[in-house]
Amino acid sequence: MMIQYPLNPDVVIIGAGAAGIGAGRALAKAKIPFIIIEAKDRIGGRAFTDTTSLGHLWDHGCHWFHSADKNVLRNLAEEVGHKYRSEPRTGVMRAFMDGQWKNDRLREDFVWGVLGDVAEAGRDGRDIPAAALLDQNHPWYPMAKHWLALMYSVEPEEISTRDAGNYDDTGLNLPVEDGYGALIARLAAGLPIRTSIAATRISARGKEVLVETNHGTITAKAAIVATPARMLETGRLGIDGLPSEIAQAFADAPMGYYEKIAVAFDGKVFDGFDVPYADIFDPVAATTHPLNFELHPFGRPIAVTHIAGNFARDMEREGEAGMIDFAVSALVRAFGSDLRKRIKKATTTHWSSDIFINGAYSCARPGKGAARKAFAAPIQERIFLAGEHVHPTFQATAHGAFETGLFAAEKAIMALGHMTTGAKRTLPA
Repeated sequence: MMIQYPLNPDVVIIGAGAAGIGAGRALAKAKIPFIIIEAKDRIGGRAFTDTTSLGHLWDHGCHWFHSADKNVLRNLAEEVGHKYRSEPRTGVMRAFMDGQWKNDRLREDFVWGVLGDVAEAGRDGRDIPAAALLDQNHPWYPMAKHWLALMYSVEPEEISTRDAGNYDDTGLNLPVEDGYGALIARLAAGLPIRTSIAATRISARGKEVLVETNHGTITAKAAIVATPARMLETGRLGIDGLPSEIAQAFADAPMGYYEKIAVAFDGKVFDGFDVPYADIFDPVAATTHPLNFELHPFGRPIAVTHIAGNFARDMEREGEAGMIDFAVSALVRAFGSDLRKRIKKATTTHWSSDIFINGAYSCARPGKGAARKAFAAPIQERIFLAGEHVHPTFQATAHGAFETGLFAAEKAIMALGHMTTGAKRTLPA
């Protein structure tokens, strides 16, 4: 049954990404009148499954069920029959280094060991830059730096080890075959969502909340702000009376940058890869930036590479043609020049310049590992924040964002004086 769009909702949700959809589903279950408004012309936010640009499905944003054994979205995927890989891949990721392919367990152990050391330092109570744990003279330093940027979307100098240690990593990560963005869209079915409505300012006046948009003002009793943090960090979406502690938290745990470059071929071109993930890096070429690729994911004739941090931001600014050439050149070095003849299409993401996203996901600065705790506080008792930046232990993930939507809905229901039907949800400390 289709939910009607209320003219005067009890709650207005700003943003139809994972957090906004989580909040909407919780309010719908509680039978609270609400509306979701979304600035973009589609739902999903940083969860976006593309099936047209390459002729094959690929995710522009999130693609893995991280900490899958605790991931609420994995459970929902099970309920709706949304396909994902049910078991993790085993084996060693291959690497093209020194002009040849290697099954190098030592390299892989080194890189993952560095990532583990960063989180362990945080769990031990140290709040220092991740860069402090890196040996810049190690031959695989560039690869470790690259993977740290992928994990946290910022440079190692900007990563708080405490924030890294706060993340609840169970080690079980499963890619979503049917698309993570497609799952969020599927979970949004039936919710009262209006796209292409951009909120610009939110204010609480007495028992009302006013949300100014490019299509007029919406009046509600409470608001859930489920936009990317940079919208609030930069003031593109303003909140009157924003507490200084929360404003500071946006500065202390800002969003970083992450992009993908995807190439489609006329058929399968990568043979002999039991583990379809590969690093490409020539340590002796100082100008060569490490890259990692997904090769033929789920048997599709495509390759997708990931870049992050300042490198991703700067590459995206240079333009799509340069990004594609960079990725293709790396593939040609590893697989030979004949590969160019097999290319049908290529494209890239543009999260860094998307005016309603402007980046990837949040990471606390060194010394500010506890900063994101401020996001849990209500604003003027009627405005509640949701999004990956709000979650203290599943930050930077779609399922973390979804959970904060559930939490924010619970808070809004309580603020409106409605009874809840189940146990009160609380974020982890």
